[in-house]
Amino acid sequence: MTAAASKSPVLVAGVGPLPPEYPERLFAPGLRIWGMARELAGAGHPVRLICAEFGGGHLEGKSRVRRFELAPGVGTSLPDGKALETGPDGLPGVLAREAESSGAAAAVGSTDVMNHALALAELKVPIWMDYFGDPMAERQLLAMREGGNQGLANQWAVMAPALARADRLSGCSREACGALLGQLAVLGRLGRHTAGEPLVQRLPPWHEPIAPARSQSENPVVRGRLTPPDAFIIVQTGGFNTWLDVETLHASLERAMAANPDIHFAAGGGAIPGHHAGAFERFERAVAGGRHHERFHMLGWLPLGQVPRVIGEGDMGLNVDIECAEGILGTRNRLLDWLAGGLPVVSTPGCELARKLGERGHLQLEPHADAEAIAAAVLRIVARPGPAREAAKQGARYIEEAHAPARCLAPLLEWAADPKPASDLHTWASGTEHPPALHDQARRGAEQSAELQRLAGRVTELEGKLSRILGSRLVRLALKLRGRNDL
Repeated sequence: MTAAASKSPVLVAGVGPLPPEYPERLFAPGLRIWGMARELAGAGHPVRLICAEFGGGHLEGKSRVRRFELAPGVGTSLPDGKALETGPDGLPGVLAREAESSGAAAAVGSTDVMNHALALAELKVPIWMDYFGDPMAERQLLAMREGGNQGLANQWAVMAPALARADRLSGCSREACGALLGQLAVLGRLGRHTAGEPLVQRLPPWHEPIAPARSQSENPVVRGRLTPPDAFIIVQTGGFNTWLDVETLHASLERAMAANPDIHFAAGGGAIPGHHAGAFERFERAVAGGRHHERFHMLGWLPLGQVPRVIGEGDMGLNVDIECAEGILGTRNRLLDWLAGGLPVVSTPGCELARKLGERGHLQLEPHADAEAIAAAVLRIVARPGPAREAAKQGARYIEEAHAPARCLAPLLEWAADPKPASDLHTWASGTEHPPALHDQARRGAEQSAELQRLAGRVTELEGKLSRILGSRLVRLALKLRGRNDL
């Protein structure tokens, strides 16, 4: 066995599907956890990857869960997975058993639900927990879109136990890391033992190249099939998430199309099952009622191998966010995909990645909620595409170096080579010192809030059932016969 292969085993837990599976829908969590698992294996660690499915009822123990064994030094291939049964103890039980049977010396998790499960698994090894965006900010947008704050307590109940247990944490931007530090402070984790300790590390997004599908490489997806061969095609790929400003996106495109009949828009992606469908539905309605609806091409979720071909057929990419905390604390993988594919890009400046690429001149930044400015930027590129294409080429070279997976994941790889518990957790576990009251209060408060929320939901459900029963004509007749005219 080589020196690299002698590194300690690591349990990696995340949410799929994964890029090497070429799924019909690929989401950010799958990109994130696959890159982590692959790079850890490439660094010499035997990796046991436990993967649940996106939107699969993780907290209720209903998710489809699979195990993948990645040998040290593995490349981009994914071995066959083994389906795992989730018993009454749900995902935490699965992770506890898999960590023990694999002899893992450390665990790495990504997404709020998997980090929550790792926290409840009561593992005896150090745990690194990654958050690709801020779950509380994401929940804020869902609350706005759905018109109610009912999910906020539940979201904090998922996060608090994980934040209380993590030995190291990571975010996708400096702002995201700052948010994690603030959340740790609420939980009593910023105490004397962790002063000067790098509890939170920045793991910026990296580019995951996706090879085009070979079997259909000669067939166009958009150009010459849905549009004229010489059309100027604006591309958007990925989900229509809560943060997408579909109203400004549509208004910008309508303005640009009114000024130039060659402009077409092709969207590969759509609603996000199990998370959010409203943005895509609003956009479809806007398109249907617009003056240029025939130049909007809603491709839906494409097989993963076709996405690079759609990008290759495009002339520019357009990303329009709403101005919000999620944008500041999150990131946009699609910007990397578009620039790496040679597309000029116009984007709003919400996330750190967009601002950095804009400041370097690799893409064009325009203000939030300003359809006129965004349309004007599009029309400038249509009129003079050369400078924008050159900026995109330079951006592709920059991404290849600065956003290479091994570079972005360097802090995680360094920690995994010699994983250590957080100083405060180590001290509290030894029994020489008790956790601060803030730590215990926050955990108990989060759990109680979640239980109250669950009970409130159950009461609402039962009230609805009772109302339907009492409203039944047969039940009302039976009650009348028994002399119950008050119901």
